[in-house]
Amino acid sequence: MRPVDTQALEAAAWQAFVGQLAEHMAGQWPVMANQLRDRLPAFIDLALQQADEHGLRRAANIARYANLWFVWGPAFQDKPGFDWAKALTAPARLAAQAAKTAPRRPAPSWKSATAPPAGDGLLVHQLVQRSLVELKRLSDGRVNAATLEVADARVVEVFGHLGDRNALTLPAPPPLPQKACDLEATDLRVLDDAAAQIYQLGAAGGGGDWQRVAVKPPAPLRVDGTRPLPTTLAMLSAPPDQGTPARLQLRLRAHALCDQDAHPVLGFSGPHGRWLWQGHEALAASWPVVARDAPLPHAGPGAAIAEETSPELYRLELEFCGLRDEGDAVGSQQAMLMVWPAAQWWLSVQRGKSTPQALLPGAKAWARGPTRCRLETDGLTHDGSGLQRQFEHGLDAATAAGLQALTKAWSSQADLSTATLEAKLGLLTGQAALTWGWQHGPAGLADMALMRVAGLLEMAACDADLQLGADFSVAGARSRIALQFEGKADLNMALQRDTPLPTLTEAMAVVVARWRFPAVLVLDPLAVPSASLLQLAGAPTGALVGEAGLRPCTKGSSGFEWFVALRLEAVSAPLQLIDPLLGQRQWLQPLLPALDLVDWSLG
Repeated sequence: MRPVDTQALEAAAWQAFVGQLAEHMAGQWPVMANQLRDRLPAFIDLALQQADEHGLRRAANIARYANLWFVWGPAFQDKPGFDWAKALTAPARLAAQAAKTAPRRPAPSWKSATAPPAGDGLLVHQLVQRSLVELKRLSDGRVNAATLEVADARVVEVFGHLGDRNALTLPAPPPLPQKACDLEATDLRVLDDAAAQIYQLGAAGGGGDWQRVAVKPPAPLRVDGTRPLPTTLAMLSAPPDQGTPARLQLRLRAHALCDQDAHPVLGFSGPHGRWLWQGHEALAASWPVVARDAPLPHAGPGAAIAEETSPELYRLELEFCGLRDEGDAVGSQQAMLMVWPAAQWWLSVQRGKSTPQALLPGAKAWARGPTRCRLETDGLTHDGSGLQRQFEHGLDAATAAGLQALTKAWSSQADLSTATLEAKLGLLTGQAALTWGWQHGPAGLADMALMRVAGLLEMAACDADLQLGADFSVAGARSRIALQFEGKADLNMALQRDTPLPTLTEAMAVVVARWRFPAVLVLDPLAVPSASLLQLAGAPTGALVGEAGLRPCTKGSSGFEWFVALRLEAVSAPLQLIDPLLGQRQWLQPLLPALDLVDWSLG
């Protein structure tokens, strides 16, 4: 079976249309047809060529434009006295030329399939309407306004069922609009049943309390001929069954209506299906919208900070014929509405400072004090015991295991005896309070929502003082070794991100502290009969290094997680032995291997 040659079918359909159009015009304008005689086909072809230059695509509109040639003559828009026609066709011709050179893009998938095609119909409609005005003014013309009105209606009746050029074989398009029907202005605004609030630190700074403060709803959005409806809109609302949803209100004023029962059409589609208002019901309407119900992190609420959840998607449509007798038409409007959760979170973490503890001699467990966590959402308190366990049974347990690994490594070193270890190691100690949640962008409804984050951190990312001691014997020489890692890395800052820039990732990148505490070694020689002397020949290598704070979640979700990474670089000491009989010798003495002490993240 041969494949269908669609191009050949369309070419044949176009030729049939041209022949039918010539036949129709000859019957509708017999005087002009008799004057043209055998030049009638060329006259029609030239009219169709100029229709294409003006960007006319639908067959009925092409035929209506050709019909005007029989009233005003060929290429009437370029003749003296037809400035009104040139003013209408010149922009259309430029737009058509630009469209032919620009890459073709597919129509948006959300565009309504039933929206009446204005486009080139607006040009023809205004040419016909202005022609009627001009014919009424020229009372001595051979064609009067009533004759054109009847002829134009007859063209629509005969050719209105046809589609676009190169698509005449496709199913019939929607009826061709003929009466003025357009939007004048639309007002969109958010109606909140309960005023939105955010958490904010009081004016007293670090000593102030966090309070819930009301925020204004986004400013109303006005749409008219100079301000089209944005392609995307943004709102905040509650997920299903999690509070009172926000409402979207729409009020519109029509410039003109073809049928007060048919237009305007207001459509709103989403997870609920499709709601439709038509005629006078579409002039003012309001309806609830809900956000998408996002699952909580696996580790529980508050485990992921500033998690950027996905919005719920809706489609808003305003349908008019998009025709005006004069001026640019606004036409049908479509927008994608994205609705984010309006919930505002607040988290407070308090962890006591570390105190020195002797872990050697004798194996002793390292102990940490309690952690306090408080978590709220829009004033509702959550159980913070899960977060508390994450710190105490997670971070503190990992720290204890790391110190036990260090204890084992130090006490098992060859040539060392009577090992001691006193440790003060505080990781993420102090207090921190953070709040986060979606908020409207600077342009309100017409802007993308952004994740607001604010916080005050007064923490020590690492507060360490590790003191290791032992007796060291080699070649008859003895010395007391004192190895120390000491330092403090603070995580003190006020955090505020409530504008699109910097990005959330950039704003949160500062909530990390990094440190490197080099090893400090002291040798205290002990007296021996051989009078040998053991001493340092240079600085030791090795350090206690790490980082802690907030980083992007590593467990398959967005947001940021608390984390601590602490490791020990291998420690070696350049030693020198001075023996009265054997002379001097130097070597590099390993003291501790490289150790991963803590690798923890909340959740």
